[in-house]
Amino acid sequence: MTSGTLLYASQYVAIQDKAESLLGAGSTTKGYGQTVQSSDVVVGNMITKAQWDLLRYDIINIKFHQDGVLPTIVQVNVGDAIGFGPGSPNTSYDTLLESAIANKFKLAASQTATLTKATETYSPPWSTQAQTTLTCVFADATTARYFFNSGGKLRITSTFAATGATPAAQATAWVNFLNSVGERDFGAGTDPTVNYYTLTNVYQTFYQSSLSSPYSANNYRLEARTNVADNATGTATQVQIRITLSDAYVDPGPEPSPPPGDSVVGTLTVRAIELKASGLIYTPSGPSPSFTVTSPTYSLSSIVAA
Repeated sequence: MTSGTLLYASQYVAIQDKAESLLGAGSTTKGYGQTVQSSDVVVGNMITKAQWDLLRYDIINIKFHQDGVLPTIVQVNVGDAIGFGPGSPNTSYDTLLESAIANKFKLAASQTATLTKATETYSPPWSTQAQTTLTCVFADATTARYFFNSGGKLRITSTFAATGATPAAQATAWVNFLNSVGERDFGAGTDPTVNYYTLTNVYQTFYQSSLSSPYSANNYRLEARTNVADNATGTATQVQIRITLSDAYVDPGPEPSPPPGDSVVGTLTVRAIELKASGLIYTPSGPSPSFTVTSPTYSLSSIVAA
């Protein structure tokens, strides 16, 4: 390959380092834990087409993981002059990587494996609170980092099925409310204020909402914590999510109005769903289904209500 504008090894390495920090081991909030095909170049050596190609594949895999589509990217041919600008690999690759860094926690739906990991139900009447806790235990802190950095999420969905042909108004209110809440995700990039890297060992609320009048005193709350005092650098090995349905509604009485008063009658179901990165890795020999992220173990405590 011929050279155009002089490209220093350090400039290539700076671009390659960005790719490696995202796709490879990285550190703290970067790192998907996947095999990196490209590598640094030695000062004084020519940067070969093969080296550019391997870096191109790394960038393709990062962007395909994030967007679900193959990116438009410059391909180097033998004899190409390497300069600067959109048509040159160094500029094209660096631009794509800067975009990828800005969207580092993004995970395309087509590259996501979704699986229900735990389910709990509760049917007796309750009138004050119903609560359960999801505990996720990772093999180590690095495994947890890879899971969340690559866009992995913990999804909570709670539903309520009212009992009887003519369910009580409060039960119907819970049915409609939880249907409107739908699925709620927790991960590294799901919320700028409360996310995996902002967690401590004290519960923080990442979602809360109340029912409509006359049941506006009732609310639904999702909280998360880790097993470390400060997870800013991703040292946690556990995540707990506490799911709480609070019923502070007071029946105006003296007779239950609407009947059966303060009691919530029906079946509450809470599900914990895992979303994790899964999909293709492109190599010079073609794509293979080898984007691999290790799941934690999941346990959902029995629903306790009163």
